[in-house]
Amino acid sequence: MSNLRYRSDIDGLRAVAVLGVVIYHAFPKVVPGGFSGVDIFFVISGYLISGILYKGHREGNFGFKEFYARRVRRLFPALITVLLLSLGYGWLVLLPDEYQQLGKHVAAGTLFIQNIIFWKESGYFDIAANLKPMLHLWSLAVEEQFYIFFPPLLVLLWKRPRVLIPAMILLLVGTFIANVVMSYQDVVTDFFLTPYRAWEFLGGSLLAWWHYDKNHEEDVPSYREALSWAGLLLLGFAMLWIQPGDAHPGWNACVSKGNPYPGWRALLPVAGTLLLMEGGRGAWVNRKILSHPVMVWVGLISYPLYLFHWPALSFVHIVKGGAPAPEIIWAALGVALLLTVLTYYFIEKKLRHNKGAWVLPALVGAFLISGVWGAMCMLKIIAPKLDPKLAQAVIALNDKDSFNGVKQHESEVGLFTVGGSGAQTVFVGDSNMQQYMPRIAEYLDPRKGSPRGAIFIVYAGLPAIPGFQVAQYKKGLSLIPELDEQIRKNPKIDRVVLAGLWCEYFTYKGNLIDGVSVGDPSAVDRTMQALGGLIRRLSDQGKKVTLILSIPYGDKLHPGNAVERGFMSARYKTPQVFTTEEFLSDKRSLLEKVKATALSNGASVIDPVEYLSTNGVCRFADDDGIPIQYDGRHLRPGYVREHVTYLDQTVTP
Repeated sequence: MSNLRYRSDIDGLRAVAVLGVVIYHAFPKVVPGGFSGVDIFFVISGYLISGILYKGHREGNFGFKEFYARRVRRLFPALITVLLLSLGYGWLVLLPDEYQQLGKHVAAGTLFIQNIIFWKESGYFDIAANLKPMLHLWSLAVEEQFYIFFPPLLVLLWKRPRVLIPAMILLLVGTFIANVVMSYQDVVTDFFLTPYRAWEFLGGSLLAWWHYDKNHEEDVPSYREALSWAGLLLLGFAMLWIQPGDAHPGWNACVSKGNPYPGWRALLPVAGTLLLMEGGRGAWVNRKILSHPVMVWVGLISYPLYLFHWPALSFVHIVKGGAPAPEIIWAALGVALLLTVLTYYFIEKKLRHNKGAWVLPALVGAFLISGVWGAMCMLKIIAPKLDPKLAQAVIALNDKDSFNGVKQHESEVGLFTVGGSGAQTVFVGDSNMQQYMPRIAEYLDPRKGSPRGAIFIVYAGLPAIPGFQVAQYKKGLSLIPELDEQIRKNPKIDRVVLAGLWCEYFTYKGNLIDGVSVGDPSAVDRTMQALGGLIRRLSDQGKKVTLILSIPYGDKLHPGNAVERGFMSARYKTPQVFTTEEFLSDKRSLLEKVKATALSNGASVIDPVEYLSTNGVCRFADDDGIPIQYDGRHLRPGYVREHVTYLDQTVTP
């Protein structure tokens, strides 16, 4: 039985993994597939941790208490440092909703459920990935979840030697197949959840069994050079071939807009890592490249470097917005490296091998304090430092709940009702229809004696256009079947209102109209024909149809433009003017076609631009100085409830 001899080349592999991830996150065009470094980490983890488990079982001294104590000593020192520093720095520079979210993610981090939290958050209204300083901890959660289940499973399998390896192979194959299938069904689930990543750890586990339990680690096969070179080529191919367009543009592979990841493509980094480790420390690649002192040093600090690099980059994106200048990115990486080195030499190394009786309780206690601090931020018990002048912008940023006072019903799309049981108006559209709920709920409040009611059929990012397929949604998802069903079974419906960000559906060529890409020259005409046909059909059924054009929207209307971000604080600033001409410059032609289509087929038209602008300037704030939108694309519920009177005509008696 091997004594688990130290392998410098594995630290070199860690360096390859962390450098790939860091470079991709900082400069994605340099190493477009660098995010596959996470897969390398998973394989290495499975290999090393399984080797420890096999050794313990073989020598008869395995214990869960000792195993998890080692995990605490290994993981907690650097992780606690990152969590506490992020909470402290966030208190200086974040706005309340940002700090609340950071607290939520830190609290999740102390429970190792970040991957589940981010999986649940993924969606149309989710903020950009690079604005979440703790997003990278999803991989740590996956790893720890695997090691909650794998050691007890190994205890059971160890008692049945004949079953051990066949069972592990079966698990590896099963979870790999599940990963491939899920990558085409729901790439977000496939990316974040442990069952679809387990095969990567199991690949390392099986190699560890071959090396440490079957005494093959010290073998010097004649083909070791070929194995190592093949492994290196696979890793290089993975990092250069897998494009960020195949994955989520802000992180790794959360939303498929092409070839899904991980899926079968993750075989490249996984197989490459296994081949390099099987090649052994004596192979030229392992000996000369991976075992080079610089690579080994980077590998030794890879864990804290991974922990620090993403918050540093994320805070830069939060503070600077858009695409920060390269020199700022380099400065952020420099700060991350400095914190990494200080943490590794003065915290991690001093605590990891310290056998003092106080170390474990202190680490667990500090970890719990981090979680409690995060929870208190999440519950708004602890609020960030804030310039009083920012209060108005903060009100807008936090005013997002359009669902207060509405009742949801079971449906494939969003189905909600408000008001009384009399004649009904059906509102159909995307999130820009959903934003109108508060006004209609207020206007039709039964306590005010209104007999009318309203039905909302809404789904974020989905237009009320027959035959229109949005690329990010499953095939066939549409608002129209639910509209037809409601009209069929509810004779009280006498009005139908359509709304949406009409122009936005032509910005992504993956969207289809009747199977034709919206990039096709005929797409606009096809869309207008489909929209006109729907309006005409509804009118023929005796329904009064109203179409609402788009609200003014754009980055300049985001309430964050009243916030001047700095690396030590946030301050109020006067937002830039956004004219209606600037808004309509690239949208006028299409909006005029939508309007003409509606009018020619019997619908009335409401143009929100007429109500939400003054003297050719799009309104940024209301009379109290509070921004009227919460994200630059949606009106905030408080403003809609009190001021969006142009909706009233759709429900007046």
